[in-house]
Amino acid sequence: MLIQSGVFFCYFCLVFCLTWLTPKFLRWLPLLAASFFFVAYGHPLHLLFLVLPTLVVYGAARRMAALPLEAKKARKRWLLAAMALTVGTLVAVKYVNFFMGTVAGAASLFGSGWNWRPLKMLLPIGISFYTFRLLGYLIDVYFGRIPAERHAGRFALFTSFFPQVSAGPIERAGRFLPLLKNPEIFSSERIFSGACQVAWGFFKKMVIADRLAIFVNPVFADPQGQGLNLVFAAWLYAFQIYCDFSGYTDIAIGLARMLGYESAPNFNRPYLSTGVADFWSRWHISLSTWLRDYLFLPISYAVMRPLKQDRLLGIKVESWAYMSAAMLTMTLCGLWHGPTWAFVFWGALHGFYMIVGQLGRKRRRRWARKTGLSSRPALYRALRVALTFNLISLAWIFFRAPTLAKAFNYLHHMQLRFHWAGWIFLLVNALLVLLLIAAEGLAANRRLPGRWERLPLPLRGALLALFVCLIILFSMDAGNEFIYIQF
Repeated sequence: MLIQSGVFFCYFCLVFCLTWLTPKFLRWLPLLAASFFFVAYGHPLHLLFLVLPTLVVYGAARRMAALPLEAKKARKRWLLAAMALTVGTLVAVKYVNFFMGTVAGAASLFGSGWNWRPLKMLLPIGISFYTFRLLGYLIDVYFGRIPAERHAGRFALFTSFFPQVSAGPIERAGRFLPLLKNPEIFSSERIFSGACQVAWGFFKKMVIADRLAIFVNPVFADPQGQGLNLVFAAWLYAFQIYCDFSGYTDIAIGLARMLGYESAPNFNRPYLSTGVADFWSRWHISLSTWLRDYLFLPISYAVMRPLKQDRLLGIKVESWAYMSAAMLTMTLCGLWHGPTWAFVFWGALHGFYMIVGQLGRKRRRRWARKTGLSSRPALYRALRVALTFNLISLAWIFFRAPTLAKAFNYLHHMQLRFHWAGWIFLLVNALLVLLLIAAEGLAANRRLPGRWERLPLPLRGALLALFVCLIILFSMDAGNEFIYIQF
């Protein structure tokens, strides 16, 4: 069900009314029914892939909670069994063709005539996102960070909450389950605030992202002879995917707020980052913090633990731990996004960026002092932001290209020659990007939200209605799916 469709609008209006007409202690019931309906709408079997891991994780967590923390072996058996089934479900539906195709390709190098015929797999909606929710919950219960949830209905709602199930945010159980137990009371201000954020999300998706795609898609489809348009398309794709994904996040957060639940933030103006590590603290925050807590830090400790000395091959042990954890975490992050070598390369490239950035910190500081940039912090920051944006845009090429070969072919055709085809779209897109930057800059100003909230609610409602009319007027095809839905 496309959330920008009329069907979803009617569906949400019904869910909204049922939710607020239901007593607080039973509010999970209409929301769980609505979430299950949303998941099963495209294909009823999608619901099976959601419910089965949810039941397994719920039962395993309850069993671990019943055992004392000292019974590590028994608790670990339940943890590993539940994780194996949860991850195994994801691997079975998303990665079998990729892994088997890779094995077949490797076998062909040794003269084997065996070929792998790709299977037609059903990819359940949001499986990558709710799998991470379940894994994080399991691990937190295992280490005793949170208690196991006893209410099966609320736990199922935590896993399947329909505004977030398709593409996040990836909520943590320790934060979101208490909200489900104690939902907010009805508040017109909160509902209006949620509606404004939903409208802003639709604006970013349907007006900016989909319009940027008019220029970006043809350039990526046929890069030969495009000249500088290849550079412009890479830059604009960076903003396209940002507006598309953060637009979905705004809609999800706004819808959840209208239903009485506050979601975790997921973006913080990522293209103002001064480094790739800083970028990942601002981009898809719920994923990056999940990767940090459940992959990066455990890998770092695992590398450092057996090494007793301070240095290895002249490099600090902490640096070895950082390099290993960064490369492995980001490579797996790329694979999580999609079963292609282009995604794997995209993730590994980010890992490489982070390693170079970490190892080069002292040299950057010395260089800044020698050139005098350290005494001009604004200029120094602007240069770092520009460099980071270009590195991220380069990596987005591998994210956008369907194969690794096509990504390198895109880079091969880059030339310092202006291509006049599509220059009007390019100009319009540049103005849209400037509008986005200005609007987000105003929103970040702490004074503006206060002034907006002081306006009478009827006036704000009229301005919101006008904004919605402008979205409808300037929007592109409403049938365009959000990019991150495919993950």
